[in-house]
Amino acid sequence: MQSRSPRPARSIDPVSSLDRPGPRHVAIRIARSEVGGALGIIAAFVAVALGYATLGREIGATASAPYSGSAVPSDPVVPRVRPSLWLVDGFNLLHAAVLRPGDSRAEWWKSANRDRVIELAREFDDREAELVVVFDGNELPDAPGDGGPRVVFASPADDWLLATVKAAPNPHRIAVVTADRRLADRLRDRGAQVVSPSAFAARCRTAAATSSDQARS
Repeated sequence: MQSRSPRPARSIDPVSSLDRPGPRHVAIRIARSEVGGALGIIAAFVAVALGYATLGREIGATASAPYSGSAVPSDPVVPRVRPSLWLVDGFNLLHAAVLRPGDSRAEWWKSANRDRVIELAREFDDREAELVVVFDGNELPDAPGDGGPRVVFASPADDWLLATVKAAPNPHRIAVVTADRRLADRLRDRGAQVVSPSAFAARCRTAAATSSDQARS
């Protein structure tokens, strides 16, 4: 039985496998072309020189161009615009920013604690925005007074928040106040902005203090 000579290994040209050859690869190709010999070497050096000269002009142009803030967007998914609708996760705000050390948490769902949340939200500084506070439950809330937030009960409140954002024509104009990280991630995926309860409460309390100072003066 005749032994077969090993099949020569298939050579792979590393240059031909590149999708976007640079100046160095162009030079190698020219050197391998039919020109050959000294002309091929000269052509290779010329190609390399031209390539790096072009690269230098591009770098210089980039360095001299003025910086544009839009080149690095602050949030490529959710643009930072002024929200026209604020949705507040009521019991989340209660635990994160309303209840203080020493307050009883045994019956945190009671109407007295809901009232504390509503009174805080009533002082929110953006009077032009629509404000809705949603609580877990099925109770029918009393109608809010002038300037008060609209109160909604849903079971569960998380699903109501997600459904409201999903159905909105402009979800990026909605801000949701919650400290629930899992819920916040899902809201952001739907295009909404998420604000921490502490930041929202700080705006409410600052506005209340300002109003009080103005009333005394």
